[in-house]
Amino acid sequence: MYNYSTEDSLFVQIEIKKIKKARNNAIAFIMVIFLIYAVILLYVFSDRWLNAPDKLDFYHNPPLFLYTLLLFPTILFTGLSWALFIKNQKYINALQQLGSHDLNIYRRYTRVLAQRYMPIAPYIFCKNELIFFPLFASKKIPVNQIRRIETKYVRNYRSTYSFHIYFYNDSTKIYQVAMNQIAAFDFLQKQLLEENPNLTITARNQIPSYLRTKYGPTHD
Repeated sequence: MYNYSTEDSLFVQIEIKKIKKARNNAIAFIMVIFLIYAVILLYVFSDRWLNAPDKLDFYHNPPLFLYTLLLFPTILFTGLSWALFIKNQKYINALQQLGSHDLNIYRRYTRVLAQRYMPIAPYIFCKNELIFFPLFASKKIPVNQIRRIETKYVRNYRSTYSFHIYFYNDSTKIYQVAMNQIAAFDFLQKQLLEENPNLTITARNQIPSYLRTKYGPTHD
């Protein structure tokens, strides 16, 4: 970790504690769901066992589908918990690598985000790179490779919205990302423009004015 000032060090520590707490709560929630599922499966097994003509044989040789019902969810819940832990750890590692300039960007960034239900921001500016944190990996894009971005808003199910950004170098698309907070969408564009005033931003469609009013201003 960088040799931060006392204030910056305290800020980073608070962010890390918040991230770990949210991670532990999410893993605990996954485990509760798994336990509920296991109880239901145990009930089904017990019911089948009680109705089996040969209970001892059924106990030692349960139907294959019972193994399947237990195996797949176990793999799924274990994989999700592990992926969530790794994702959070990568985010914490990136946070600990922020220099004073990047930490200042991050501090301004978190002030505009609604982080109550999302302690991990969609991206971090770190050492002249833009880092994203999808579920199973992290994606690093050198800021100086980004020549053009395209934006798009999408209306999802039940009147929810996502905001998409497509990154291009001189000739090809580098990456694309979707986020749910218009503030993160807006901040990313403004920060990239600050890093590169010659950046070209093209809107595939215009965000309706009522969304700007409801969720805050965004880049036109």
